[in-house]
Amino acid sequence: MGKLGFLLSQYGALALVVAACWGWGEALLRLLKIDRDPTTRLGAPLAITLGLGIGICVLQGLAIVGYMTVHFVSLLVAVGILLGAWHALAGRASLRLPAWRIGWKAMPPPDRWGLAALAAVLFSTLTAPLPPPTQWDELMYHLPHAQQWAASGHLTVNEWLRYPWFPYDFDLLYAGALLFGNDVLPHLLHALAGWLTAWLIYRLGVQHLDRLTACVAASLWVLLAADDFTRAYIDMGVALFVLVAGVAYQAWRTTEDRRWLATCAFALGLAVGSKYQALTLLPLFAVGLIWHDRRPTTWLLVVVALLVPCIYWYGRNALLTGDPFNPIGGRIFGFTDWNAADHQAQFEDLRRVRGWPAWPLWPALAAPFIPALRRSVAARRAMIMGGYMILTWAVSVPYPRYLQSAYPLLVLLSAAASVCAIRLASSAWPFLRKRTIVLAAASLLLLYLALMATAEVVRYWKRISPTLEARTALLTQRVPGYAMWTYVKAHPVGRIYQLGNEDSLFYAPQPVWGEIFGPWRYRDYASLGVADLHRKLAAEKFDALVIHTERLPQFVTQPDFARYFEGVWTEGPVKLYKLKPGSTP
Repeated sequence: MGKLGFLLSQYGALALVVAACWGWGEALLRLLKIDRDPTTRLGAPLAITLGLGIGICVLQGLAIVGYMTVHFVSLLVAVGILLGAWHALAGRASLRLPAWRIGWKAMPPPDRWGLAALAAVLFSTLTAPLPPPTQWDELMYHLPHAQQWAASGHLTVNEWLRYPWFPYDFDLLYAGALLFGNDVLPHLLHALAGWLTAWLIYRLGVQHLDRLTACVAASLWVLLAADDFTRAYIDMGVALFVLVAGVAYQAWRTTEDRRWLATCAFALGLAVGSKYQALTLLPLFAVGLIWHDRRPTTWLLVVVALLVPCIYWYGRNALLTGDPFNPIGGRIFGFTDWNAADHQAQFEDLRRVRGWPAWPLWPALAAPFIPALRRSVAARRAMIMGGYMILTWAVSVPYPRYLQSAYPLLVLLSAAASVCAIRLASSAWPFLRKRTIVLAAASLLLLYLALMATAEVVRYWKRISPTLEARTALLTQRVPGYAMWTYVKAHPVGRIYQLGNEDSLFYAPQPVWGEIFGPWRYRDYASLGVADLHRKLAAEKFDALVIHTERLPQFVTQPDFARYFEGVWTEGPVKLYKLKPGSTP
């Protein structure tokens, strides 16, 4: 019952955020007077996404002036909920039973099977976001940066953490959640981006293809992005904003209404304000705009809408470091906290993890050869945008996770090609159309998805930690050094340098110095002997040293290590040592 209550309370908090986002987003759509065509309307998922964007911009503004506090964030949510209630009451006369409920019995069996499969896949993500944070990047920099903003109310530059100069639009949502002491809500906010993306993929599939293809595409998206529902990263948020930018561009080309173009630029600005890789999309959209509309007023509208969510990050970087894309632009603009070796090491690390796109995306290559898709203007634009994103990804950093922003378009094309191939096969081989064979295949697939979903729900249900005791036990087991950091918070030891513990920094007392890149890079310390290490740490006013001894065993095994460092916490692989005063070689 404790876990069930925890689940309900967390989803209740998420529901308040969703209601507020819908209120703000619907207000924007009504102000712009767009998204009203019943044949193409995307409705709630589009409104909620735009509301997320408005929330990000407001949080950014509050943090810039130092007023990102519980009171102001609560006011932001409350006003959004009131706007939503007002819109709902104003539109209650037009409420009607959803068409899918009216026509469920009239749907062809494949459509019903597709909806059942999609429901099973979505169900598999129900408990995935609910355990406390344990994933590498969220503990290393996503949540620690947000933690510092929440603690100070300001957009501080936290130079001891990795990537202090990155654009962090989506992470601002995490800061807002951490203001309320809730570190599970960031998982749910990232998962919300995934669910909204699935919803939009489904709506787009129904509009431009058919319901079965829409279900397959949305299911593929959820399955491919399954791991991201468990962590507070930004990739699903970027994918959502890129998809909305593409949808708004398509709506602009269909209606020639520049208000859709402003929506497109705003969504693209949110993506660019969340991840540097989204910058590669700007040339594609710029070419499309130049091709169709060169009016100065149009360009002014687009530039303003684009810059509102992201100009702060790039302007701050240019002003304070000389590199608007710090640290990625170091070779052009000059290095500040990074150096040339850091820059090279980052890209070597990315090259080590490069790989091919996931196999369910490969059928998208067949889409240009399907006449029905070639005849669809929307499908042709999806092919152009998806192909461009694959090309820029392949020639820059072919790390599979960096392709995720293209997944929504690619799964639509892949699902369309796959469903078309299945239909061609069934027409070529009549035995595939036999009811018993089709029913057996569909039943086996649904059974597999149901079992998979149940297993995933149970897997993460076990990790839900509604009490402090359960949370401590889980984090002690899954986060190296969690127990040690808890001890240090209760018993401060002064200024700390750490080696090899970047995957637990969210739970450390901040600041803790030591990183792979930047002024406190590991290699400047790890290459020293014990005496020289002690001398360097003492000269830099450090009082203690934390080492992950399984990752960096060379120090503690040296015979004279105890001469310079005194053990304070030596349980497990992560050990805490104090510098002994006055030690000399």
